[in-house]
Amino acid sequence: MTDTDPSQSKLKEASRLIRSGHSAEAVPLLDAVVDANPDNSWALEERGRAKMFSRDLQGAIADFSTMIARWPTNPKGYTCRADARARAGDSSGAIEDYLAAIAIDPRHPYAFFHRGRARVTIGDYAAAISDFTTDMEVSPEGRLSGLLNRGKARHRVGDLAGAIDDLTEAISLEGERPVFGPLFRGLARLAARDYAGAIADFSTAIESFPGLTNAYRLRAEARELDGDKGGAEEDLSRYTQLGGKDLLAYQ
Repeated sequence: MTDTDPSQSKLKEASRLIRSGHSAEAVPLLDAVVDANPDNSWALEERGRAKMFSRDLQGAIADFSTMIARWPTNPKGYTCRADARARAGDSSGAIEDYLAAIAIDPRHPYAFFHRGRARVTIGDYAAAISDFTTDMEVSPEGRLSGLLNRGKARHRVGDLAGAIDDLTEAISLEGERPVFGPLFRGLARLAARDYAGAIADFSTAIESFPGLTNAYRLRAEARELDGDKGGAEEDLSRYTQLGGKDLLAYQ
């Protein structure tokens, strides 16, 4: 296929649309490419992604299923379908697909990490911890995400010391203005009744991201438990001023 091939031009334009957040507009272009060449794996994958990002999850699953049927030894089809199933709320189906990808490539960090996240959604925290651990072993460059997610999972199973250890290391990797590490370590410290430590962590998160409503609400809770009712009231007032809702991306 050359740069002057119409299919190549359509593919490039479709990829640009997907990257710019216009996935639905990319689908007709990709339909044309797939119709012209049903064995174009790139076009099929891109169409599946475009459908997934435009919330046509069943259409995406169908495209990724076609990829699996045509190229059963390529883990890409399984990880893509797993992502779509996870978005559709089918965590069990997603886990099965990530498992299939791992069976093909036993050192597939993406599959381990995202299977761990899917396992968290069904409450299988012990297995999730194992997946996050393996992800960090096979992909050291993804250690920050692995630590954040393993730390949260350890908190869920009551291993507060392990959670705090993971999140402390995550903070050291998060850069000059850490947000996730302090927020999640603050939660673990709050559960461990280390109110002063929790307050310090939530304060760090707020310094890094002044609009982080979750941190104000949580710091108010820690201050209330620590006996600082005035500080708690100030934080709750600020939480209300910022809209009175937690930011879902920071839960």
